[in-house]
Amino acid sequence: MNDILNFKSITTYRLKLPMKFNFKTAKGEVKERETIVIRIEDQQGYVGYGECVAFTDPFYTAETVDTCWKKLVDDYIFNLRLMRPKPLMTYVRQLQFWLNRDNMPMTIAAVENTLINLHCERLGVNSVSYIMGQPLQDTIESGVVIGDVPMEQLLDTVEAHVANGCKRIKLKVNPTDGYERVSLVRKQYPNLVLAADANQSYSYDDIDKVRQFNDLKLACIEEPFAMTTLQSYKDWKWERLNKDDWNIETPICLDESILGYDDLSYAIEYGLIDVLNIKVGRMGGLVPTKAAINLCRESHIPYWIGSMVESGVSKMLHAQLAALGDSYMAGDLSDSNRYFERDLIYPDLTFKDGVMHVPDGDGLGVTVFDDRLEAYCVEKRTL
Repeated sequence: MNDILNFKSITTYRLKLPMKFNFKTAKGEVKERETIVIRIEDQQGYVGYGECVAFTDPFYTAETVDTCWKKLVDDYIFNLRLMRPKPLMTYVRQLQFWLNRDNMPMTIAAVENTLINLHCERLGVNSVSYIMGQPLQDTIESGVVIGDVPMEQLLDTVEAHVANGCKRIKLKVNPTDGYERVSLVRKQYPNLVLAADANQSYSYDDIDKVRQFNDLKLACIEEPFAMTTLQSYKDWKWERLNKDDWNIETPICLDESILGYDDLSYAIEYGLIDVLNIKVGRMGGLVPTKAAINLCRESHIPYWIGSMVESGVSKMLHAQLAALGDSYMAGDLSDSNRYFERDLIYPDLTFKDGVMHVPDGDGLGVTVFDDRLEAYCVEKRTL
């Protein structure tokens, strides 16, 4: 089969997925997952899907569902239709041009992942394995993120996940009670792989509070400081180092401050990062994700796979990336039914005794339910 993608239709769905509980962090709360899914069908009847994982409010990055939707339906999708038919990599190069121009990685990732999914469905190969150029492991271990639940419920929540075989717990923390929260869990579970995620909630003046975590033997603390830019963070950190006044021993993981390859390269060059959280949407798609993972490997920076409280259309890519075999720790990957009564895919993400068999079939390796896209749809555009 040739490499030319010739579209029959491109449909963009704006969805609202009811959640089973409110997911709360230091920066925001998700009560209902509003998301965007793109469906591209070609002239031969093959179909590709991709998800834009921006949130309704800009508490994670500047992109939101509103800004992404407008850019997709008014610009990117229209111009993709004008370009057809073209080989996959011609579209990818165009998307990278738009990414550099517009700085909207989650929007671009949705389109790129859809095109790659379509291309791999046509070839009969798995998308992640095809782009990464390596096979996937058969299984992955589960890791759970626990939001800012009330302190009196924390140990019961952790206990339930550990009893289900969870291999790694990540706790959302903030300066008010972050250390007490993590210390409580560590005392109860001295050997559990434990991480913290502050979502940039600690100011530079709170450095002593971040140092407190040194004695808890965490795998990492994610995005502790409220940095405005990587350069400003570098200037502040280097000033501390020059004064011999850093003394943070917990590995620092960067997430939302790394919005692409250039950010990652800068952070590595200036010693700002110990561990990288990989999210396909934040990196701008699978092709930039491959570049980031390869840079981490070359630079001996451990990486692991995050998640975005997303549907299975995007989360399955993360599950498959976690199956590359060299992740630093179990990803933010737990059962689909933890968040949603009905996910958009079959089979959905399901862990048994903390382990999941990783689908590695054509494209996403799973079936996307078009009827569920319609059922949860609040707005739709077709070209």
